[in-house]
Amino acid sequence: MTTSLPLKSRRNAAKVSRQDQHFLALVLDAWSSRRAVGPVSFAISVATGIGAGTAGVALQMALRWPAVPLGVQVGIGATAGVLAMIATRQRFAAQKARQAAAMALASSFLDASRDCVKLLDLQGHMLRINDYGATLMEASSPRELQGADWLGFWKGDDHDAAMAAFKSALGGTAASFRGSCTTTAGQPKWWDSQLIPVKDHGGKVIAVVCASLDISNQTRLLAELRTKSELMSEMEAHVQLVFFSYSANFEYFHYITAGSSNVFGIDREELLRNPNGWLDLVVPEDRVALQAEMRRVMAESTEGRAQYRIRKADGTVHWLRSTGYPVLDDNGNVLRIVGITEDVTAEQERIAELDRLAYTDSLTGLANRAALLREIESRCAARKPFGLMFVDLDRFKVLNDTLGHLAADHLLRDVGGVIRRSLPDDAYVARLGGDEFAVLIGSVVDKAGLEALAQALLGSLSANRLQGGGAGAFITASIGISVYPEHGSGHDALLSSADVAMYTAKQTGRNGYQFAGEEAARTIGDFELERDVPEALATNQFFLHFQTIHEPHSLAVHSAEALIRWQHPARGLISPSDFIPLLEETGFVSDVGVWVLDHALRQLAAWRQAGAMNLGISVNVSARQLGNEQIVRDVDRALKQHGIPPGKLEIELTETALMKNPQQAQKSIVELKRLGVRIAIDDFGTGYSSLMYLADFAPHTVKIDRHFTSKIEHDPTTQTIVEGIIGLAHKLGIKVIAEGVENAAQLAILRRVNCDYVQGFLLSEPQAPEGLMTQRA
Repeated sequence: MTTSLPLKSRRNAAKVSRQDQHFLALVLDAWSSRRAVGPVSFAISVATGIGAGTAGVALQMALRWPAVPLGVQVGIGATAGVLAMIATRQRFAAQKARQAAAMALASSFLDASRDCVKLLDLQGHMLRINDYGATLMEASSPRELQGADWLGFWKGDDHDAAMAAFKSALGGTAASFRGSCTTTAGQPKWWDSQLIPVKDHGGKVIAVVCASLDISNQTRLLAELRTKSELMSEMEAHVQLVFFSYSANFEYFHYITAGSSNVFGIDREELLRNPNGWLDLVVPEDRVALQAEMRRVMAESTEGRAQYRIRKADGTVHWLRSTGYPVLDDNGNVLRIVGITEDVTAEQERIAELDRLAYTDSLTGLANRAALLREIESRCAARKPFGLMFVDLDRFKVLNDTLGHLAADHLLRDVGGVIRRSLPDDAYVARLGGDEFAVLIGSVVDKAGLEALAQALLGSLSANRLQGGGAGAFITASIGISVYPEHGSGHDALLSSADVAMYTAKQTGRNGYQFAGEEAARTIGDFELERDVPEALATNQFFLHFQTIHEPHSLAVHSAEALIRWQHPARGLISPSDFIPLLEETGFVSDVGVWVLDHALRQLAAWRQAGAMNLGISVNVSARQLGNEQIVRDVDRALKQHGIPPGKLEIELTETALMKNPQQAQKSIVELKRLGVRIAIDDFGTGYSSLMYLADFAPHTVKIDRHFTSKIEHDPTTQTIVEGIIGLAHKLGIKVIAEGVENAAQLAILRRVNCDYVQGFLLSEPQAPEGLMTQRA
């Protein structure tokens, strides 16, 4: 594009030109003072001198100066010639020196320039190009481009711009333009060119200087920036995104993109003026958490992320997600926070829709089983009482077979509507599947209130002739009711309790309701405990108490019996009588038995390390453990692991354990004895075959059941039996322990009948190992 210099620029250029002329004059003078005159200039000077001398003599003769002698006239002419010769010589020398200086200076300036400088004739041909310009044009030397048509390098619109600038320079006005032309090697380059006319003394343009700056890199970078800018603009126009650079304390924006209009509904300029304008749009319920996250980012200098809702000026609510990344200096201080905010409303709507589909019954539009379970657990976590009704339609299979599936589906939808209309507004109604419905009620939790609601629901169902396939159907239902926390602490127990109660209602004649009873609660409670055993083992809910066994006369501690306890996180301390039978039935007793063995021997090792080297330990083993050869390997491993002499461990077996599988029991006992472990029969005297056990299993110890100990003081017969058991055991080399010693009279009798050891609350209650005071036997 051709441009002429403005008036002010021309004046400034003229001023600079005068300064440059002064500078150049000084350079030329300095150069010319060192230049010698050449032979041609010398010859011309001599000729000029001779001519001047001859002319002087001839002039005197013409003037006829008779008074002047001829010799003087010749001398005067010679002098004039010499002076003329000297003046001519000096003029030639100065002129040549200035010409040489000008050429040298111009050549130096051309070659030192970082522009592509060309001298063009009036037809646009290159008279001269500097060396650097030739390099930029990828020519082998300036000579390669000498005489080349400068205008011929430009094409299309760029040629028109070059031609216009050249014509302007020919007209005496400097001009500039920007365009692209190829080098001699065919490579396209962008040039910023200025054309300056060269004038003679008369102001006539005799040549044109063209100085071109290679701006290819700048042009490419500008094009890339323009492309990126256009891309960013397109993204901002179509994508719900905004990029920002916030101050370290979130007080102002360094930069924010125009996408703020799409995301916040606020122009970028407005946010730069009012940086907290977007925060004012955040709904109050989300603002506290958002500001807490912003403070955390500032305090911890770490990445932050928040999802929140805003209410735009038009009243619409949008979900936004913001992510901020602190930019730190070398000292770890936050310089700024850069990040992105995006509109995720569509994503949230899809999630909400998926959630609705996942937790909605497709037939009735009610909550489904998954939604009900989630709601029950949420209410249980809140620990507020609520009622659960389990509603099952009576004779629905008959209706389904009679009406057909389509009509039955229509009927089920009608039933869902009746249940909703018949119960309080806070009732949470769900369809579990088939003809089963469930209702959660938090506003009414007392038995009388729930009874009234159940009667009202049954009345509404029976009063409405529900349409199915065009024919009215008479519907009744059976309802089971459970209450949190009375009938369970989780959805399994509550639903099962209500389900059991519902079946009870059906068995009593249908079209009625029943509350969950104690039996159902106990059954569900056992189920819950069974489910919780693995977690109890994993999280150390089980622990051991120990009850000492004493020598009756000195009351010295002989050994300690390990007794398992369970501290449930929800139900508190559970009695062994409640969970041990459950462990026996479910098979968990084997895993728990190994746990007891390991922990009991670990505790014994600690006591031995403290000095109680003669102390023994008793561990109970179940029938399931005894009926498996693994018990021998478990005992052997535990003894070696904890460094316990086998004779310090006594395995206590009950009659039940021995009767389950006598052959395997006897085999396991033999292997345990081979290890050196002692065997004791617990609760001796309560079964039908106790004497047979003494012969078949040859135990080291028998423990007289507490039933006998409790009666020994007042019942002579019992005392005789106990004395007989002790005498028989001693004849067989078996030690005897009496359990349940609770008073001094019992202890005195056992001493008199030579009982080996005693155990009971009189001597020591079961307690934690930390509080157990042991004495060396």
